[in-house]
Amino acid sequence: MCGRLNQFASLPALSLAGKQLRIERRPKKKDEDRKAEAQVIHNICPTDYADVLTMQADETGIERMRFGLVPAWAKGSKKEVAKKFGLTFNARCESIFELASYRGPILRQRCLIPVRGWHEWPDRNLPYFIHRTDDAPVLLAGIWDVWESHSPEDVESGAVITSMSVVTTPPGHYMAKFHDRSPLILEGETALAWMQPGMQADDLRALFKPYESEQLEAYRVSTAANQARNKSEEALLPIAPPVPQAGDEPVKVEEDPGPQLVLFEP
Repeated sequence: MCGRLNQFASLPALSLAGKQLRIERRPKKKDEDRKAEAQVIHNICPTDYADVLTMQADETGIERMRFGLVPAWAKGSKKEVAKKFGLTFNARCESIFELASYRGPILRQRCLIPVRGWHEWPDRNLPYFIHRTDDAPVLLAGIWDVWESHSPEDVESGAVITSMSVVTTPPGHYMAKFHDRSPLILEGETALAWMQPGMQADDLRALFKPYESEQLEAYRVSTAANQARNKSEEALLPIAPPVPQAGDEPVKVEEDPGPQLVLFEP
């Protein structure tokens, strides 16, 4: 599972396959959800908005998208679709071409989510923060869609929701210490290819590989990270040494009286 994201206040310069990306923020859509105006950096939860990279006419741009995909064909008000599509923040690579919510976007609307890192929970009480040791952006593969409400009650708050899901794969060697799923992480040519139009299903399946890197590092953080309302840097601060890359055993789960994971703000 990848249910918490953490980003940079300002995206560092990105170079992929030797190509420096010129990234401009795209103008917001007409009648866009007002919630997209608020930038969240730490502890981005499902239904929060995150900055996302997309490509249009060979130009890379950044725009803000809801974490948790709402398919374009969904019926109902914003409140109704939020209930129906509360668990679409991750899209498993094994079923992404079959499930109705994902099979259109995976072929036509792919994106990259640049993150400082993300959280995993070997146990619902014990959060770990995963990042690169050099603190460089990690590019998570995603899919996105645009949905519009036709309910009068949504006019004032913005009827259009642009949303995304993070694609997940089985874990690599290191990530298996923390969870049985991992976000699909892409670099270099594969990251550029992911955003290109015209990719066929077999081309995309070839990219669905567990990520292996000696630069990944994970460490325990405070159970304050478990609370969806906590958007402070406390969610990232280490309270124990990093977990070493060596070894095959999952991290040891210890008893902890802290609060359990809350994915959504009630």
